[in-house]
Amino acid sequence: MSEENNDKNVQHKLRSVQMNIFWFIVIILTTIIASVVITAVAISNNQERAVNVGTDTRTEFAKLYSVYDTLTENYYEDVDSDALIESSIRGMVEGLEDPYSEYMNIDETDEFEESITGDFEGIGAEVMQEGSKIIISSPMKGSPAEEAGIEPGDQILAVDGESLEGMTTTEAVQLIRGERGTDVVLTIQRGSGSPSDITITRDTIHIDSVTYEEIEGVGHISVNRFQQGTTDEFSGFIDQAAEDDVDELIVDFRYNPGGLLNEAVTLINQFIEPDTAALYLEDNQGNQQEILTENEKNPNAESFDEVYILINEGSASASEVFTGALDDLTDVTIAGTTSFGKGVVQRTSEFKDNSMLKYTNTKWLTPDKTWVQDKGITPDIELINPDYYRIELLTEDEVFAEGQTNEKVLSIKVALDELGYDITNFNDTFDAELTEAVMAYQSDENLEADGIVTGETTTGILSDIRDQINDNDAQLNYLIDYINGDMSIKEIEQEARDNAPHIPPVIEDEQNLNDEEE
Repeated sequence: MSEENNDKNVQHKLRSVQMNIFWFIVIILTTIIASVVITAVAISNNQERAVNVGTDTRTEFAKLYSVYDTLTENYYEDVDSDALIESSIRGMVEGLEDPYSEYMNIDETDEFEESITGDFEGIGAEVMQEGSKIIISSPMKGSPAEEAGIEPGDQILAVDGESLEGMTTTEAVQLIRGERGTDVVLTIQRGSGSPSDITITRDTIHIDSVTYEEIEGVGHISVNRFQQGTTDEFSGFIDQAAEDDVDELIVDFRYNPGGLLNEAVTLINQFIEPDTAALYLEDNQGNQQEILTENEKNPNAESFDEVYILINEGSASASEVFTGALDDLTDVTIAGTTSFGKGVVQRTSEFKDNSMLKYTNTKWLTPDKTWVQDKGITPDIELINPDYYRIELLTEDEVFAEGQTNEKVLSIKVALDELGYDITNFNDTFDAELTEAVMAYQSDENLEADGIVTGETTTGILSDIRDQINDNDAQLNYLIDYINGDMSIKEIEQEARDNAPHIPPVIEDEQNLNDEEE
């Protein structure tokens, strides 16, 4: 009996333990389910409250979250929360006051990537931001912008009548770009001159990264921008120049706004042995990273007795990296005018939705650790373009007649003098001599010879000057004359200055420009 009772007691205790474990598990599961339900309800009821996300660890964003919550909950109309977030990101980047840093949405990122490959639709000009101003840094060679007479340093005040005041470069580019064959009207101010409306017909812009020609026994390679494949194209033309048996080579970076840094380094490597410092990158702590060449240099680079680099105020960024490296590491001769002066590098960070942040993350220094920011690179041979390269923008709606005094009158005189109509009195007054020259031009062009500059007379003069510039590359011709021994450095510099007596070149300090791509 005692044994049976003991067995019953043991069985009873086992059943009690099993029941207790069962109810314990039920309680745990019930608690978990309840917690999940409560959390889900809380999230559902507060899904718009950004303040609940991360504020415990990032208190500096508390005000931002509070503003977001206030607007999404209390604004009198429905709020596009995505637009608020996008604009807050843009505002954060703009707070850097860095013209090279920007946030790009999906469409803007696509356009940015198109420009790297070298094909897009627009006017073909690089635009940049200087404070609140949108400035042209470089019209691309052969582009509608260049054909229209757009010059580096021109300020764009409006696009199709819409003011660019307060806009970023990306927003300005959105207005400027458009389908091939459509017109866009840019309101341009050049220097201290009065604004002018310039109509430009958009086109498909294909940027030939590198071009080559032989001129009077001199090899001339133009590098128009640093994009994917630039070094491969350049290497082929180095080989072509060596095959042509030229003794001197000109590498032309005029109006080259820069581009991909890695392409600049591999281009330097065409002339420099491997494991040589092409440049240094310096971070915000002052730490410097040496960027070395990696490949064997092009053996045909040794084929030339002299290598010259041609630069101007539109040569920026990667083109300055190349110029600075060869200046420090070789006996290359630099000619032209002082370069742009961009000594910082940008990095891109792409997000999951294909938007992108482009931001300045380092300075770059030449191999001798020179920083070119805002100073540019000064040429060994200064070759100033003639006056007619810098005439004021004229529009066909403006009317200029005898007796007027206007700053643009000087440009009319310079233009007509270059076209062969002798002018002796170069000032801002529309005098009898200018009337006579205008009438002579109008007669030669089968226009009404009334001596008034407007309409077809204006467009004709500007078109003829543009043709003169395209057919007579003054800086290149000066340099070739020097290379071929026709003049000394002193003589060629003096000739250049003599051809620019009336309209002074843009002063470096007045430019201080910053680039962004159109």
